[in-house]
Amino acid sequence: MKLYIPCTKPDAAGPQVPVMVQDGFSWRVLFFGWFGLLTYGAWISALLAAATTMVALHVFMGFWSRLDLIVAIHAVLASFTAEIRLWEQRLNGRITGTPIAAPSRDIALLRWMDQQHYAAPYGNTSPEFPCASS
Repeated sequence: MKLYIPCTKPDAAGPQVPVMVQDGFSWRVLFFGWFGLLTYGAWISALLAAATTMVALHVFMGFWSRLDLIVAIHAVLASFTAEIRLWEQRLNGRITGTPIAAPSRDIALLRWMDQQHYAAPYGNTSPEFPCASS
């Protein structure tokens, strides 16, 4: 089981699909570093990490002599990917919800949708989708 944290926009009209942030270590960010954060859509933090990496490489003169520094930056980014993504979502005006335990992102999304309560635009009806009886 993994934990997924839903991030929703409070001012969105009607039902919306949240951004599901998986809690835990990110192998993609470990291998690709700040570029891995870009693939998650965390533009601000990815570009800040890229600038930090390039400044550190310039200060310590050279790529191969400071490969251990690059590996350390990638390991820190990979360890804190969930927190970085949640920070990015809060910067974008989203609100984090209660963590949902699920084996996959799709099942976490289904569990999140099951917890939602929307007011019907036309009177009191059942929350189920209309279907034909057999």
